[in-house]
Amino acid sequence: MRCSTANPLCGRSSINCHFCMAQTKASGPCLNVYYPPYLSAIPGHIFRRIYPIKGPLPPEWPFPALPKSPIGPPSLRPSHSLTRFPYISRRRSWATVALLLIMSSASLVVLGNSLRRGGIATVVRTSNKPPLSSPPGPLPDAPAVALFNPKTKHQELVPHHLRAENYLAGPPTAHMRDSLRNDTRYLTSWLAAGWTNDVITIGNLIYLAMITDRVPILPPFTSHINAAADPAAFSDIFDVPRLIRSLNIPVLEWHQVKDVDLAWSSGETDELGCWNIWEVDDIRSDGPRQSYSTQVLKLDISYTRAPSWVKLIPGYEHDMHSTFWSLAKLAFPEARTEALANPAEHPTLPTAQTGVALPPDEQLLCYDFLYYLCGQDSLEFERDYSPSWRFVMRHFRWTATLEELAHGYLRRMMGIAEGEPIPPYITVHARRGDFADWCRGVPRDQCFAPLSAFRRRVLEIQRELRVRHGIEAKHVIMTSDEKDPAWWKPVADLGWLRVDYEAERTAELHGNWYPVIVDAVIQSGGMGFVGTDQSTFSTLARRRVTDWNKGAVRTVKWGRPDSDAH
Repeated sequence: MRCSTANPLCGRSSINCHFCMAQTKASGPCLNVYYPPYLSAIPGHIFRRIYPIKGPLPPEWPFPALPKSPIGPPSLRPSHSLTRFPYISRRRSWATVALLLIMSSASLVVLGNSLRRGGIATVVRTSNKPPLSSPPGPLPDAPAVALFNPKTKHQELVPHHLRAENYLAGPPTAHMRDSLRNDTRYLTSWLAAGWTNDVITIGNLIYLAMITDRVPILPPFTSHINAAADPAAFSDIFDVPRLIRSLNIPVLEWHQVKDVDLAWSSGETDELGCWNIWEVDDIRSDGPRQSYSTQVLKLDISYTRAPSWVKLIPGYEHDMHSTFWSLAKLAFPEARTEALANPAEHPTLPTAQTGVALPPDEQLLCYDFLYYLCGQDSLEFERDYSPSWRFVMRHFRWTATLEELAHGYLRRMMGIAEGEPIPPYITVHARRGDFADWCRGVPRDQCFAPLSAFRRRVLEIQRELRVRHGIEAKHVIMTSDEKDPAWWKPVADLGWLRVDYEAERTAELHGNWYPVIVDAVIQSGGMGFVGTDQSTFSTLARRRVTDWNKGAVRTVKWGRPDSDAH
C-alpha cells in the first residue's frame, strides 16, 4: 500500500503517510511526499510521547528541513493542520490541547538551541538560493536512504537546498563562467600525485571550502601512473549524494560546471587566475605545481605566488606544508589585497597560451596544489585529530557499484555462493615497489619487512577480534604492488588469499583504475587491517577499518633489518 491518490487511508503529507501505515500495519514507500518543515525540529523520542505510534518511526527520521516554499503543484501541498492527523482522538480535546502545547514547547526549545549554536533557524532570504552556513558542520552518519531502486546502496536523496541547480546558473557549456552564479563563491584545485594522495587532496579541498564558506568544485582523477587511465570523476568512485548529506554542504564536480567534450571539440579554453603555493611550500621549486587536470579541463592558468607566511615553517626546505587557515586568509579581501599590493614579492605569471596576466580569481578561488595541508602538524592525516579526516574524508563512502564489484571478488576468493553472507576477514597491505627508492643503500630484502612480521600482526589482530567482538576472522587477504611471483608463493603457503586481477581481466573489463580501487574497497570492508608504515594507501585503509567497522589495526615498520621488532 502506497501513499498516493489511490490510497484513501493515508494523507498526502509524509507524516500522515508513515504513521497511517504504522497504524493500519500497511507497508510500502511513500512517494512524491512533502515533509512539513516544522517536523524536522521534533526529536523522535518526543514525537513518540505525543503521538501513540505503534509502528516504527520512518527510517529517514528526523526529516531534512526543506525550504519554506512547498514542493510540487498546489494539489500536492498538504494541510499542516494537526486536527487532520487521524491518530489524534477528537473525543479528548483537553488532551489534544495539552499535547499541542508540549509539542510547541519542545519545538521552541530545539529552535532556541539551534539559534544559539548558529544552526539552521528561520532565515530571511533575498533569493531562492539558501546561504551556506559558516562553517557548515557535518551531520552524523545516518543509514542510507535508497533512491528509487531498492538495490542501490548508500545512494541518498540530496536535500533540495543542497542540490547542484541551486548553486549553478545553468547546464554546463564550453565555458565555465556560464555556469557560475554571481551570488555564489567557489573553490577548486588540481591533482598531481598518486590516486590515494589525490583523494587526500580532495579532502583538503573540501575542508578548505567549508571553513571559507565556499562551494567546492572537485576535479577528476587524472594522475594515474603513466597516465594509463582515462580521467575518472570523483562520483565514479565515491557516493557523492551521501557525502553531501553527511557534510550538509553542496559539492560540485567540474563536469557539472563545464562541458569539457564541447570545449575540446570547439577549441575553447578558459583563462583563470590562481594562487601558486607550491613555490612557497617547496623552496627548491621555481614555479607552480604543474597538473594534467588543467589540460583535461581546457584551462589556461595565470599563477600568482602566495605570501611566504602560508608555509607552516617559513624557509625550511625539509617540510612542504601550509596550514588550512593560512590559505583561508587568501580567500578574504584583506589578505588578498595586501598580497597583491606587493607584486615584487608576489609576481604573477602570464597564462601559457594567451600570455595574459590575471590576479587570483575572487569568485572561483583556486590553488595549484593542496596535498600538503594541515591544521597543526605536518602529515597530520596520520593522526587521530586530523580535521580533514574527521570532518570530510571519513564520509568518502564507495558507490554501490564498486561495493558490489568488490563483493563479487570476495565471494569468488572465499568460495561463497551468491546471497550468502561474507564472513569477517583481515586484509594486509604490503607496500613495496617504489618504496625501494627510500631504502637508502639497505639491500631490498633487508629493507622491506619480512612476511613473518605481517603474519605476527595478523595473529595479534585475530586475538583482539576474539576478545573485543567475539568473532573468528580466519580469512586473510593480501594486497600488494609486488610483481615478483617468488614473493607471492609463501603468501599462498600461509593460506592467505589474493585477487588475481589478470585472471579476472579487471583492467580490460572496467579500466586501469580498478585494480587499485578495488583493493581499497576490499581493505575497507575488513574487520582487521595490517598496513605498511609511511604508505598513505595503508593510512586511509587503517582509518576506514577503525572508523567504519570498529575493527583492529596494526602497522608494520620497515627500512632496516628488524624495524618491526617491537
